Amino acid sequence: MKQTSSIKGHWELFKEYVKLNLATALEYRFSFVVQTITMVLNDITWLIFWWIFFTKFGSLNGWQIEHILVLYALLNLSYGLAGMFFGNKNHISSMISEGRLDFYINFPKNILFHVLISRSNWFGVGDALFGLILAAITLSLKQWPLFLLLTLSSTIIFVSFAVLAHSLAFYFGNSSETSRSLNMGIVTMSSYPSQMFGGVAKFLMLTVFPAGFISGIPVQLLYQFNWFWLISTILFSLMFLATSIYFFYKGLRKYESGSMITSRI
Repeated sequence: MKQTSSIKGHWELFKEYVKLNLATALEYRFSFVVQTITMVLNDITWLIFWWIFFTKFGSLNGWQIEHILVLYALLNLSYGLAGMFFGNKNHISSMISEGRLDFYINFPKNILFHVLISRSNWFGVGDALFGLILAAITLSLKQWPLFLLLTLSSTIIFVSFAVLAHSLAFYFGNSSETSRSLNMGIVTMSSYPSQMFGGVAKFLMLTVFPAGFISGIPVQLLYQFNWFWLISTILFSLMFLATSIYFFYKGLRKYESGSMITSRI
């Protein structure tokens, strides 16, 4: 009963933050619309690049332009959702180094969850909208359930990777630039066909920089379903989430112990 009450309480907190963050964004309606359009135009630019590439070369290790469209549908939707609903994922390192986690520690809610949902990145609306449009154009109705499941998995990995990257600040002080670079790196790697990579690069994309589980494997699953890779993808996203939570709270104990006071001052 207590666990059910806790889940309900966190769900209510999540809904309130969504309302608050959306209301804040709509206060600056013009800026919000411009940001959304800008992100859509940026995404279209990348698709034009790939259209030119495939027009010239035909295919890339078995990939056609339709595979790229599905890749960008999944990538943009999952990245957009991660930003819209867990927008503080890219600010954790600065919050650590500036001592701003103190506010969340004093609340009777899950600290990491509260940190993540307390800010929204509404740039993500453009990405998510573009992803949905691409999915509507390229996917059949029977592909949608799997697409949405894989989108959820990719969203979890995006958020988890950001938590891991920004939690470096617990151990190395102000690491905002390093964390930001790591996050941009995984987005960039996820935006290319996984068939472009081999050897060590491919190994890294399936382990510490899991771009392969964000886009490459999901695209292949949508065209060539395989139970082993579906289960592996879901399990990996959950294991990666658990690892990020462990890493964050281990660092938080260091933060709470006062051993970071000097660096915060």
